Amino acid sequence: MSSSATRAKPNPVGDLLRGWRQRRAMSQGDLANEAGMSARHLSYVETGKAEASRDALMTLAAVLGLSLRDRNALLEAGGFARVYGERDLSAPEAAGAKHAIDLLLTRHEPFPAIVTDRRWNIVQANNAAQRLIAMLLGAERLSRPLNHMKLFLSPNDLRPFVENWPRLAAALMNRARHEAMAAPLDLSLQSTLRELTRLPGVAMPELVEGEEPAPLCEVRLRAGEVALGLIGTVLTLGTPLDVTLQELRVEMFMPADAASEALLTKLAAS
Repeated sequence: MSSSATRAKPNPVGDLLRGWRQRRAMSQGDLANEAGMSARHLSYVETGKAEASRDALMTLAAVLGLSLRDRNALLEAGGFARVYGERDLSAPEAAGAKHAIDLLLTRHEPFPAIVTDRRWNIVQANNAAQRLIAMLLGAERLSRPLNHMKLFLSPNDLRPFVENWPRLAAALMNRARHEAMAAPLDLSLQSTLRELTRLPGVAMPELVEGEEPAPLCEVRLRAGEVALGLIGTVLTLGTPLDVTLQELRVEMFMPADAASEALLTKLAAS
């Protein structure tokens, strides 16, 4: 018998389920029990001996805590149509979410706030964030694409102004790796992560099993005699049923001290 005849048939659903299950340190029994199916049936699905129904795949995806993008990928691997849409933020269907984001950014003035997509591209910024970037890098920089990670990691952007750059870079790269590991099928995200590691002086911090990115991140900026401390935090949009909206992040920066608050207030009034 030829080698081609004995070669195992492709089993994309099984490969995906097994990979996600193992990354979450779940046994077949654990996953099957939480999904309300027998461990034998799940084993057959993973090995390609049985096919899973659409409802079964949706249940398994929910138990595994998959993103909407990954849930679509699992359904398509099983021969089903994707369930979750992927609309641009400017689409009429996203008007409610867009209004909520606009309100968040406006109400956060005079402190900086930005909105990023899954690759950390800045898709929206409030006036305070734009003022800060223009003050440090010139107004012309706002006319070119901005990426949140590269903005702080690249020597051509804010990096020369960051006093605590080694610590900030480690925190940002830890977060970037964590988000990329959670979305192994997102080739665009993986590509962006590789781009970050190619920036001068940027290295991936040591992987500590079970370690989560810190919820708050401090940034210390200095330009001549002007010093500014910011504490950043990341917000998500609850539980939207749209891929794009789920992947958006609202990054809000608060002043780290009274002097920084006074400076940001002064910049807003000027």
